[in-house]
Amino acid sequence: MYKRFSLTDLTKIQNNFIPHFYAIIKREKCQGANDFFKICFREGNDLYYFYRSDVVFRISKHENQLSLIDEEDKIEVVLPFDEKGGLNSLVMKYVSKKERQIGQKTIEQLLMDEFKTGKYSKILDKPYLVYDIETTTIDDLRSAKFLLAYAMFPNGEKMEYRCIMQDDLKAFVDEMLAFDGYIVGFNQIWFDNPVSARNVGYGDREIDILNQKSIDLYVFFQTLTKRRIGLNKLSEALVGVQKTLSSGAEGEVLWRQYQDTGDEKYLDEFKKYCKNDVRMTALVMFYFLHYKKIFMDGEEYPFDIEEFVAKSRHHSHEEKETSALGGQNQSIF
Repeated sequence: MYKRFSLTDLTKIQNNFIPHFYAIIKREKCQGANDFFKICFREGNDLYYFYRSDVVFRISKHENQLSLIDEEDKIEVVLPFDEKGGLNSLVMKYVSKKERQIGQKTIEQLLMDEFKTGKYSKILDKPYLVYDIETTTIDDLRSAKFLLAYAMFPNGEKMEYRCIMQDDLKAFVDEMLAFDGYIVGFNQIWFDNPVSARNVGYGDREIDILNQKSIDLYVFFQTLTKRRIGLNKLSEALVGVQKTLSSGAEGEVLWRQYQDTGDEKYLDEFKKYCKNDVRMTALVMFYFLHYKKIFMDGEEYPFDIEEFVAKSRHHSHEEKETSALGGQNQSIF
């Protein structure tokens, strides 16, 4: 006989269900419950995990419903398959709490400590900057209006951030065109670079110059794994950092509120969102540079730094033009 627990019960009643489940996740070398559920049912809908000769955990999927049974605690959790994200949240909270209790550093802390030592001050002996822009909601890439941007420049043990407003954009684009280093972003080859260039009157020549200098983490991930993923999901999975708003559309609402009222609090919140996106992008890159591999859906994708740079670029101008809107509106946010 088993005790039937809801996700809420798992947080309110003392039990070891989540630690036991997390041990199974680690055994499968997955990064969380969501990653685990993508691979665990490949060979059937009923799984049994053993310790020596005893079953310690059972997982079943029938008619889009999950049943997880902890044989040690005699607890059964049943939930719709599309609600597995709630279980993943409990697992990640447990991991964070465990790291704090035993004094372990989070991945974010580890990467930032390494950054402060100068480990990520250059890429292949070249300097770099990281940037992200915010625009109006668009139906056509060429009509996207630049609102603001943030850029991060490594300087010793510090990340130096600069806010770029509309009046600053021309000088910033010129700075990037003259920059003898890498321009890092997320989907900037398909979006940020062409939008920034066109908003100051430049065309394909300048866009191509920016793209040739780019390390685009979205392009890299897609080229390496043949999968599409948004910055928020990637950052949350790898370094545990999320966006401050649910989408760029919310940022545009803040911009309009600032324009209508003149209240700086709306602008400050919008700036915070963009700056955080830049920090997320930098941390994801640090993760790639540190581990030089990605685990996804039970598969390992190793790479070296030269391959990282090479796979972070895209060479088809026509495909960039036709794919930009689909990438920006459907996958990136």
